[in-house]
Amino acid sequence: VSHACRDNLILRAKLDPSRVTVIPNAVDPSKFTPDPAKRSADGRIKVVVVSRLVYRKGVDLLVGIIPKICRLFPEVDFIVGGDGNKLLNL
Repeated sequence: VSHACRDNLILRAKLDPSRVTVIPNAVDPSKFTPDPAKRSADGRIKVVVVSRLVYRKGVDLLVGIIPKICRLFPEVDFIVGGDGNKLLNL
């Protein structure tokens, strides 16, 4: 999934690095470029986050930045989906 995971696996399991390959998530970011013409009629912008809601996934950063973004850009709404021990912080 990531080079960091690969490196961690090699270190912990003492594997030969030439035998470990990173296979990235199969998401083509070019297919997720917003089309302003398709924005909702009310002009709201939706930011969708779907993740495990745990510290390791950076939820603490999300919790810290959402209020700032909403203050600076009142037309932005966040939709957060997932479960984890940081759910209550949201």
